[in-house]
Amino acid sequence: MKSQNYSDEIIKKDSNNKLFIIIIAFLIFIIMVIGVSAITFTYTKEKKSINTISTGNIYLNYTEDTNGINITNAYPMADDVGKVLTNEDQYFDFSVEASITGDVVANYEISAEKDTSSTLNNDEVKLYLEKKVNNSYQEVMAPKYFTPLKESTDLGTMAGSMLLDSGSISKNAIVNYRLRMWVDANTILDNLEKSFGVRVSIKAKVDLAD
Repeated sequence: MKSQNYSDEIIKKDSNNKLFIIIIAFLIFIIMVIGVSAITFTYTKEKKSINTISTGNIYLNYTEDTNGINITNAYPMADDVGKVLTNEDQYFDFSVEASITGDVVANYEISAEKDTSSTLNNDEVKLYLEKKVNNSYQEVMAPKYFTPLKESTDLGTMAGSMLLDSGSISKNAIVNYRLRMWVDANTILDNLEKSFGVRVSIKAKVDLAD
């Protein structure tokens, strides 16, 4: 009887050992599956990380302490005169600057937002924009009445503002602009003080370079 009990204990112990080995093997299998999944997930994450781009910044820089131009009690003048105004209060210099990393291109739009205190009508004022190319300024927008957009653009330039120029920029670059504004020659002024002001703003969107 004692011998039979001893044999039963050996069988039971052997069964427990086998069960333990099976459990260990199963756990190892689970760990291997989880490990492979983790590696796959990590690889996916790293691959996504490679495709992630760092766009940096694109912003406006002003040479003055203001971000626009105003005209007050100015005399009407012809376009040929307005295009070459040289007094500091008659033109506005600014630049679009980019600090971008990665193989990307930033598309941008420059717009003029009308000051709500302006008393001159939109068709009484001309705006003229030039861009600096090879150390000289070249026309990018011919003299034009203030023309507000009827709808906002895809880049985010708001309806009601006037689109001045658009372009693209990449890496570390600077694009210099000069804006002039004057009272149109056909405007009839009364004795009341008249004014017109705009603020320059920029909207940009980054796309992958071709």
